[in-house]
Amino acid sequence: MRALNMKTLSITLLSIILIVIFMVSCDKDGISEAEYQIQYRREAQLDNAYANGIMPLNTAFVENTTVLRTRTQAFVQQPNLENLDDLQNQWVSMLKVWKRLELYNLGIIEDSFIHFEINRWPTNAEIVNGYIEGAETIDVDFIVGNGSSSKGISAMEYLLFSSDDNQEILNQFTTNPHFERRQTYLLSLAQNLEMKANELQMLWIMHKTDFISSLENGISGSQNQLTNAMVTLIEEIIISKLGNPLGNGNGGTINIEELEAYRSESSLLIIQEHLTALKMLYNGDFTQGTINWGFNDYLDLIDRRTLNEAITSSFDNCQDKLNLISESLKQELLDTPQNAIDLQDAFDNLLVLIKVDMANAIGTTITINDNDGD
Repeated sequence: MRALNMKTLSITLLSIILIVIFMVSCDKDGISEAEYQIQYRREAQLDNAYANGIMPLNTAFVENTTVLRTRTQAFVQQPNLENLDDLQNQWVSMLKVWKRLELYNLGIIEDSFIHFEINRWPTNAEIVNGYIEGAETIDVDFIVGNGSSSKGISAMEYLLFSSDDNQEILNQFTTNPHFERRQTYLLSLAQNLEMKANELQMLWIMHKTDFISSLENGISGSQNQLTNAMVTLIEEIIISKLGNPLGNGNGGTINIEELEAYRSESSLLIIQEHLTALKMLYNGDFTQGTINWGFNDYLDLIDRRTLNEAITSSFDNCQDKLNLISESLKQELLDTPQNAIDLQDAFDNLLVLIKVDMANAIGTTITINDNDGD
């Protein structure tokens, strides 16, 4: 009888152990502990990207476009060199924020085409001049109805940096033919840009729940979309922002006018802001003193630490190559184009690591984009 009781006790203990093991290995939805951790970290990463990356950038962009609009009003009311300089500086400050926010063109944001409304590059100077020299009433509603190539950030750059001489730019707003319509067009651009910044922020507020809760490992999953957004931006840097000015498509003939924002000589600043945004998203390091989940933590979770180290090193290499360009990118292409070629090569390496190695490791489906040459 004692032996039977011991056997019964042993069976009972074994059953308890198996139940505990089962409970530990499964969450409330019946998925494995490993899968639960992956889902948990993925949600933490998305929440971090939204709360500490996307929304603060949206807030900063709204604030910067508001200041831009007020300084445009001040310049139009009193066009002088001091107000022109203040307005140009604010345009650059706004541009820096936008070039980080530009990374997050995904989901309903991408479907809305609002990024094209905010910054379609290059601007069509001929169309802009035609509107200024025309007879139609220019106001913010007129700008809303125009195509994206004649408004937004790029159109403002064309008007504010049309010459290397600020006095000549000022003359265009004070004494040249159609100067009053030029002033009105500039102010209407600034008003429309502020409006679009608020619309973009509202879209992201509405998209919050869907963005954070889309944990599926497919093309509609938010982590998948973030990976594709990184790939798209890196390809744009390689092909459009470096390759075209370097003459990659025309036998190596350098073309300064292919640089983005070449008039304001902000081309290098743009690539720097892109690189900063890409690295912050990868590491999740948007703010100090908090737990910041990023792609690097996700790779560590799935035992791909070596790949994480390679990507981190590639980011550092891109920054090192960028730091070697001490002047504007425009001047660098004229003086030492090899430095721009080396920077392009560094981004090429980063692209392979993100688009191929990281995408395969985390199960991302890479979609075709306009820059894809595959």
